[in-house]
Amino acid sequence: MKTPYIARRPTRRRFLRGAGAVLALPFLECFTSVFARGARPSTPRRMLLISNNLGVLPKPFFPLGTGRDYELSPYLSALAEFRDDFTVFSGLSHPDVNGGHSTENCFLTAARGPTKSGFRNQISLDQFAAETLGQVTRFPTLNLGVNIDKANRSLSWTRDGVLLPAEDSAPALFQKMFVQGDAEMVAKQIHRLEQRGSILDTLMDDAALFSRDLGSDDKSRLDQYLTSVREVEDRLQTAREWEVKPKPLTALSVPKDLR
Repeated sequence: MKTPYIARRPTRRRFLRGAGAVLALPFLECFTSVFARGARPSTPRRMLLISNNLGVLPKPFFPLGTGRDYELSPYLSALAEFRDDFTVFSGLSHPDVNGGHSTENCFLTAARGPTKSGFRNQISLDQFAAETLGQVTRFPTLNLGVNIDKANRSLSWTRDGVLLPAEDSAPALFQKMFVQGDAEMVAKQIHRLEQRGSILDTLMDDAALFSRDLGSDDKSRLDQYLTSVREVEDRLQTAREWEVKPKPLTALSVPKDLR
């Protein structure tokens, strides 16, 4: 299945800034939102990443042979009916992650030395994927965990090395995914998103005036900051569009909280 190309949607500012060049181009798909485009031929791909904190025993997990006709190991025999749908990789490792226990902080980041002084994590694989493909789904990522109140139970990290908290409530997750608010609730949420957008607009206008008196180095730093602000603007626009799109229907009832 071919993954669709997802271009970041240009904002009004980006269009105006490059109007001289844009006017000479044909109308591009990236100028419209995800919802304004034609129906896509396939469902967007999903990626599921799971950490088993205590790991597995290598011998009963990894098959001895290679190729398509390998003999299933004791652990993998439980997945026999799906053997054509998965591939087992061996020999992978994260250098300098200090042993095999309590290293889930680096499971999706491969950052070195998590127990060393001054350690700073980096973006996790799920968040990297969300930056690229997150606009085609209501939620760019769903970060889930168990026993999150007892330890640092999250695998997701931002580019700045900030831990993203995990959700461990099944009812809360169900509400988020399937329960549609009434018209008043949707209107309130859209209003909140628009307020945030107005704040960002004011910030951008003030920054443009402020940058006139800056030196080249400071302008470069400010531009990096404003780039992150523009990315927030894009996410707010996408959130507004998803807010008015009905959530999927389900016949299932709200699950009980298993905590």
